[in-house]
Amino acid sequence: GFTLASILCGFSGSLGEGVLFRTLQGAFGAPLIPLGQAIAIDAFPQERQGQATVFWSIGGMMGSILGPILGATLVENYGWPWVFYVNVPFGALAVGLTWLFVPEIAIERGRRFAWLGFAALSIAIAAFELMLSRAERLDWFASNEIIIEVIVAAIAFYLFVIHTATARIPFVDRNILRDRNYVIALAFIFVYGAIVFLQLFLVPILLQDLAGYDIESVATLLSWRGLGLIAGMALIGPFTERVDARVILVFGFLCLVASAWGMSNSTLDLRAFDVAWTNFLQGMGSGVAYVPIVMFGFSTLPQRLRTEAVALLFVVSNLGTATGTAVIFNFLVRNIRVNHDVMSERVTPFNELIQLGLVPHLWDWTHQSGIAAMDAEIARQAAIIGYNNSFFLIALSALVVLPLGLLIRMPPRTRGSA
Repeated sequence: GFTLASILCGFSGSLGEGVLFRTLQGAFGAPLIPLGQAIAIDAFPQERQGQATVFWSIGGMMGSILGPILGATLVENYGWPWVFYVNVPFGALAVGLTWLFVPEIAIERGRRFAWLGFAALSIAIAAFELMLSRAERLDWFASNEIIIEVIVAAIAFYLFVIHTATARIPFVDRNILRDRNYVIALAFIFVYGAIVFLQLFLVPILLQDLAGYDIESVATLLSWRGLGLIAGMALIGPFTERVDARVILVFGFLCLVASAWGMSNSTLDLRAFDVAWTNFLQGMGSGVAYVPIVMFGFSTLPQRLRTEAVALLFVVSNLGTATGTAVIFNFLVRNIRVNHDVMSERVTPFNELIQLGLVPHLWDWTHQSGIAAMDAEIARQAAIIGYNNSFFLIALSALVVLPLGLLIRMPPRTRGSA
């Protein structure tokens, strides 16, 4: 389904068709990652599940390395449809290998699909994400639409909680949510999903709109994240069985903190080296932090719950990504606007600083063009401050969640020594 939807995306001739086929692509592609993770974990004994996660992540690493470069090359030389057509050979290969090597598992014939729980959770997530994506442009709770979306999300989530607690066969097995380590893993994966992909969202816009980099240069700089992923996986691979998962978790999140903090000191003269090392460190932190979340999240869960737990883990991760993207976009837009207003108040002909040096020659107050040029420069400075504040918020979010690691209790048979 994912492969066929990719072909249709390439063939789409209008915005409506593109949205429809991308929706199909997302619907078919959503189960692939959690199922792949579950297959990889089940193929290894519990004490080697950390290594299993490392091995499984190689595919994602290669995508992070080759994706930006390959995508930019295809768009520049062959056109945007080839970004979708390139999925076809990989999709066909995945279908063939799955059919040949993935073992068939027993299906719980007696368990029916809980439509009420599914509908309640879907409506809650949809209303919540719609609220986040439209709140800034509609001035938040000054809009009746935002108020309605919040009420719908709250009621739907309440119904989902009641359904999960009381239904004979709930949509999400209650035993999963009774496991403390797994619930903590959900909190970590939410924050992980919220912050890991934000730099992939912010950095390209920053580089193209403010720093003047072209699309191929941006892709090359983003590929350093993939190299960081490889370095992180190679670094922790040998230690997953010997080092406490909590130590690995802290190291990974500290890499994410350092990367975002490094980007929070950017200027309009942003050097390629600064982007490269922060992306490298961000990639390393992404790879390192994910593995221990899986290790301690599934360390105390029985195997029969594992596939469902993996699926829920990825739902929460994607929810974190969507939430983080909406929040950081709203924060960035509002921050830029506030910065612009504050600086504009201080840039007047009566400010002595405006009369110093070459400033009067660069921006002539007596001509409309000079005023426009000064306003454009204020907008650029306001934007870079907004981006810096956004990166600082990412770093702070990664740091704040770390104390939750103190609540993790690893079982004795999976605890190693450094």
